[in-house]
Amino acid sequence: MAGFREKYQYILVMVLFVLVALFFPNSMIGLAVSLIVAALAFIRPKDGLLFLLIYFPTRAFLIEINPSLKIAGDLIAIAAFLRAVWDQRNDWKKMFQFSLFEWGFFLFILIGCVSALITGVSVGAIIFQVRAFAITYLIFYTVKRLSIEKEDIHRFLWITFTMSMILSVQGIVEKVSLRTLLMPETWVERYISPTNRQRIYGLINNPNVLAVYLTLAFICTLYLSTLVSKRTKLFLLIGSVVMMGVWILTYSRGTAIGLAVGLITYLALSRNWKTVVKALLIIVLSVIVISIPVTKATEFVQNMNVLKEKPIAAPDQQGDESHAEKRLKETFEGSTIEQSKNTGRLFIVRKGLQIFKDHPVIGSGFSTFGDSASKSYSSPIYKHYGINLNIYSDNQYIQVIAETGVLGVVGFAVFLLGMLAFLWKNRHTASPYADALISILIAVYVCGLLYNIWEDKTFTAYFYMILGGVASMAAETFRRPLRFR
Repeated sequence: MAGFREKYQYILVMVLFVLVALFFPNSMIGLAVSLIVAALAFIRPKDGLLFLLIYFPTRAFLIEINPSLKIAGDLIAIAAFLRAVWDQRNDWKKMFQFSLFEWGFFLFILIGCVSALITGVSVGAIIFQVRAFAITYLIFYTVKRLSIEKEDIHRFLWITFTMSMILSVQGIVEKVSLRTLLMPETWVERYISPTNRQRIYGLINNPNVLAVYLTLAFICTLYLSTLVSKRTKLFLLIGSVVMMGVWILTYSRGTAIGLAVGLITYLALSRNWKTVVKALLIIVLSVIVISIPVTKATEFVQNMNVLKEKPIAAPDQQGDESHAEKRLKETFEGSTIEQSKNTGRLFIVRKGLQIFKDHPVIGSGFSTFGDSASKSYSSPIYKHYGINLNIYSDNQYIQVIAETGVLGVVGFAVFLLGMLAFLWKNRHTASPYADALISILIAVYVCGLLYNIWEDKTFTAYFYMILGGVASMAAETFRRPLRFR
């Protein structure tokens, strides 16, 4: 027990402070808690970064209860970054050592800002969007310059598993209770379309983001199971079945495609049939043990009127057809394609290409087309292009093409492909992490066609944290690759 307290005491203190802000949802208390956890992150940057693994997956819930906690994650990332800068104050050259993909990222950000200023976007909106892309990059910068130990990796994996279990249990209760229990009252009262109401949103408050998170948690749990005793392996197996059962109930088609691509890529790189087969068996088992029983329990609760559900959000009457089957079929239906042309993804792609045609060199700028800032600040060009929707592009690439033009696309391509080249170069130095991260990255290339994936703080926090560990090894923070029993 003493060992547990020593490993997690600072993280637990941060959790306790956040709980205070939840029990007393005063804005000043929330702000004070945010500053306190940021100060702790400066003192103990590793613990601060690990706390982000708790914060980001629950951020939507936290800020629903106390909106002042919205800045906590940003402050922690900045505090840990400033500590890394402070620790390098006597070696300023190391402070400015960047990989090729980082320079590509900087170029992309610079072009998006310059073009936005030319278009007439407000400085506030530009800063908002730069933050959306860059705040979690600070995690990579910091981790790359930390001395990562085996114990840090163990803590990373166990925190991830624990949080995935919390989110999974809450997700099951959410579904069976017809979105009436273990949720903020505003979420209970909110209207959700009948189709989406069948999906689990979780404490992340977004089924697609929850699916991405559980995918990462599943991968981490598979790796964690190689480091523990047989008894603990069984415990992790049960947990994996639960989390993938909830993953299925998010009905996230894009994430399912990404996971399939990732598993195929991992198999091609590692030839590790055992792990891939194990993953597939867990997914099949999760359907039988979790997804189907939870769906049946939900139907029972609904039919028996055990809990009163909002009439405006009544589920679809689907007969014998499962929601998963319906979503898959709808993907290829003519009506779905026609709707996509008018208001959906095809409409967005068409408008994005139209904007690119008018702004081919550096695009129309950040906060002009389908990004986080354009939803919060609106876009100065939507009226001109006949866009009446408050939209996400749900396609990272068309957003980059429209907002940053040819030069921005070049920078973004250097960023994406540069990371792939970096990981490939360090496959053996950073074994066994590089193969898994290459597989995740290629899967994310695919997910970028369906999501604004590089604006998702939960995903990027995880990805940059692992990438930073690989970069730390490549920079010879480790003299030899980490090996576990």
